[in-house]
Amino acid sequence: MATHPIGVFCCRNLDCSDCGTRGKGNLRWHGWSGHSHRIRGIYCRTCGKYFSERKGSVLEQSRLPEEKVESLMEHLREGCGVRKTARLIHVNQNTVTRYARLGGNHSALVHNELVAFSPTTREVQFDEKWSFVFKKEANCTPEEESCGDNWDHVAIDAESRLVLSVVPGKRTAENCLQLVEDVRKRTDGRTDLLLTSDEHGPYKTAIEKVYAIEVAQPKKAGPGRPPNPKRVMPNDLCYATVCKTREKGRVIDVKRTLVFGALELLILWLVRSTVSTVINTSFIERLNATDRNQNARKARKSYCFSKKWETHNAMTYFVALSYNFCWPVRTLRIEDDRGNWKAQTPAMAAGLTDHIWTVREWISFPALPVRSK
Repeated sequence: MATHPIGVFCCRNLDCSDCGTRGKGNLRWHGWSGHSHRIRGIYCRTCGKYFSERKGSVLEQSRLPEEKVESLMEHLREGCGVRKTARLIHVNQNTVTRYARLGGNHSALVHNELVAFSPTTREVQFDEKWSFVFKKEANCTPEEESCGDNWDHVAIDAESRLVLSVVPGKRTAENCLQLVEDVRKRTDGRTDLLLTSDEHGPYKTAIEKVYAIEVAQPKKAGPGRPPNPKRVMPNDLCYATVCKTREKGRVIDVKRTLVFGALELLILWLVRSTVSTVINTSFIERLNATDRNQNARKARKSYCFSKKWETHNAMTYFVALSYNFCWPVRTLRIEDDRGNWKAQTPAMAAGLTDHIWTVREWISFPALPVRSK
């Protein structure tokens, strides 16, 4: 049986005029495939091409039973390493690694479509989470660029807990800039936002570069060239930082600084917020702890650390992005009219879906076809 209705699928033929368009009405079920005839075929009336319902999903060209692939991906999401998963599922370690990469690449594509725009986002928190690949940075040579420290640059909607963007890689200003640019794109360029982070310096530079606007300056009387436009920050954007001082593992002082924006506006945005009363990074720190628990490679002291850079990044995408749709957050639950508590995922709280997705739904969701460059 198909996991998704026919309206979820789209034509995969790049030469078709309806390629990549969902719910157009040009598709119909047609036949079955596979050894047990359990995989539905799809026919496009526009171009007359046939393709499988698995096209564009993690299950495409999979030789494992669907139930075993689902179990494999669930084990990886629950914090099992490659060797543990291989023993529990009774498959080869290379098979687990291959599906981990497929799941990561697929998750990035699906996330770019389903979370392309987050209309309810008003408060964004930035942070970086440390991990390493193959060996730690102190033991790497300058030539080993795909080894050592690997940082997850993450942006989260504090109110809905929705992960807006993830940029894994070295802790560089370029990755911070990419993260901020992605957040601006997914919030449709809006500036009525409250942005918070730690005191990592590149965030200030990146936010100023992405959000600042050019304002023409009046020309002085007399000869000479007119002055260059001046870059100023939008009046409705606030950016603040949090710096924690620790002693013997305990926080003894918290310093909060308003970097961009007026104090009156900051107070207004905090009053508007449904979760924050002061400047904080609590929600993304909570997400970091959840991610370390769900991704075995992120545990601080573990033999499950990644051996290859690409696999590490793929698992980062799979765990972090499937969290939006598949992981119900306890603090997001709501009470219905009958007094019963209803669990919600970040995507449900953000209005992007109406139910909790299963891992099978996530890995079988067909990503849009990608045109080769």
